[in-house]
Amino acid sequence: MLTAPSKVVWIVAVGYLVFFFALASGMINAIIEGRNLSGFVLPTRSAQTVGETVVITLILFIGMVGTFMLYNSGKSTDLKVQQALLIAGFGVLGIALLLGFILVSIKL
Repeated sequence: MLTAPSKVVWIVAVGYLVFFFALASGMINAIIEGRNLSGFVLPTRSAQTVGETVVITLILFIGMVGTFMLYNSGKSTDLKVQQALLIAGFGVLGIALLLGFILVSIKL
């Protein structure tokens, strides 16, 4: 018999995702090099601020939500729900990609 995951499992899973996405966003670089720098987004590829790391982490979470919508569209049995999740998933994923490209264009 399958049971629902406990709240502790959800807290650990979300904490793991936040930590992993923060590392993928460049948290170590921001902590080492971006402490005494002024500005929110620096137009250089060699350093980044903590604010940039937070923004990149949020962009990764937005992309994850879009991917999760695409995954759920494949599991849905209702055609209208499936189409809505598919369209919304690609839309959210496109927004995440657009935000990422905008941030990269500012940095270059």
